[in-house]
Amino acid sequence: MKKRCIAISIILLTALLLAGCSGAGKGKRLETLEDLNDPSVTIGAMTGSAQEPYIAKVFPKAEEKQFRTVNEMVIALDSGQIDAFVHSKDNILSAMKEKPGEFRLIEEPVGETPVGMAVSPHTKYPELLSQVNEFLKDMKASGELDEMYQRWMGEDVPPMPDIPEAEDPVGVLSVGTSGELVPNSFYADGELVGYDIELTKRFAYKYDYAVEFRPEGIDARISDTEFGRVDMLSGGIGETPERAEKVIFPDTPLYMQPISAVVRADRAGSGNFFENIANSLEKTLVRENRWKMILSGLAVTLELSVGAFILGCALGFVLCMLRRSRNKAVSSFTNGFVSLIDGIPALLVLLICFYVVFSKMGLKEIPVAIIAFSITFGCRVSSVLNTGLNSVDRGEIEAAEAMGLSPLQVFTKIQFPQAVNLTFGMFKTQVVTMIKNTSIVGYIAVMDLTKASDIIRARTYESFFSLVFTAVIYFLIARAALALLTMLGDRIDPRRRAKK
Repeated sequence: MKKRCIAISIILLTALLLAGCSGAGKGKRLETLEDLNDPSVTIGAMTGSAQEPYIAKVFPKAEEKQFRTVNEMVIALDSGQIDAFVHSKDNILSAMKEKPGEFRLIEEPVGETPVGMAVSPHTKYPELLSQVNEFLKDMKASGELDEMYQRWMGEDVPPMPDIPEAEDPVGVLSVGTSGELVPNSFYADGELVGYDIELTKRFAYKYDYAVEFRPEGIDARISDTEFGRVDMLSGGIGETPERAEKVIFPDTPLYMQPISAVVRADRAGSGNFFENIANSLEKTLVRENRWKMILSGLAVTLELSVGAFILGCALGFVLCMLRRSRNKAVSSFTNGFVSLIDGIPALLVLLICFYVVFSKMGLKEIPVAIIAFSITFGCRVSSVLNTGLNSVDRGEIEAAEAMGLSPLQVFTKIQFPQAVNLTFGMFKTQVVTMIKNTSIVGYIAVMDLTKASDIIRARTYESFFSLVFTAVIYFLIARAALALLTMLGDRIDPRRRAKK
């Protein structure tokens, strides 16, 4: 019966996702920018992007809907959730190549914005801004900057040129980049490529830097640059007065980026269903060996899960003991800390650890993430264990004490084993919750399973297989964890051992 319910759930999920892939009705035809300036029209834009303010300026009557990525806007437009979206023309054209015949560009420009690199006001390299200014000025004067733009923003995305690396680097530049924006910064065959990446590598080679790229969302990139978490941004950043208050834009912009609007094309049908499915599967997994990104992300997810499990169990035991301390100040403080963490979403705990607690310690993202997840998990474990210890019959404890057992022996032989057996089911639930919580680690630029799925969707502009495979893998991880914990429970429970 249990297996049947699982199978039915998977079938229903698949049917729901297939329905979401079917698209929406045509609605009225949108030909001009004036057609979009209507209360019945919903226009999408990326949250915090340089293009987002143009909706209020050019389309004051339209309804605005904000998204985190270009990929989300493409999918929303394809499914009929929005009628149009506004973004950089080059990025729109790249999306249209991936889904030919699906969308139509409104030729009338919405506006334009200068696009540039950006330097942190708190970079560890004081000379970095002057070097970037000198580099861009020379590139502009020699025509190399314009040549790069024409090459990357043309009809076909070119191969990434081989750029030498500094043999004896003076330091490592931490560089924020998108990783999801064609043709500026994106993954091809598992490697970061694009206009921004080439430009940054050329700069690093000229001034003898090694480069460490951090792919993350626009809001995180700006924040990391503002507070010195990264030294600079690779490019593709629209220059706005608000952003100029947080980061430093060089004197020379990379180029002026046209801003355009895109709508759904008039299409008679969606093609052969099985051909579409096969094409989507090929794009998601086979093309550019994208399955390797899934495996790489899976390895990170397992690393986070195992690390947080081990550290969280140890922390949970310590917190539980402190909560039961006879010292009122210690127990009250620990109970307050556990209550505080229990009341905060796991995402906020992760961000606080990364941007506040460990921001100046130089810890890498994965160790910080393991610590953050273990704190959340450990607090839950402490509550579960505390509940189990409180459930042990007081009469058994008194009987053990009367037999002459020491307090440590009473705890290790009577209280703790019973508490574990009584609450092992709740403990397994918390383990599965912790594993699922690791999916938020992409917010601090760690490429786990979910982040790898996001990057693939950003290239293919299709959600079905990337989301389904990710969901299935998390399901299998959770089932495997439950199976292993159940085996462990059978070994530590004397009654189950006796039955076997």
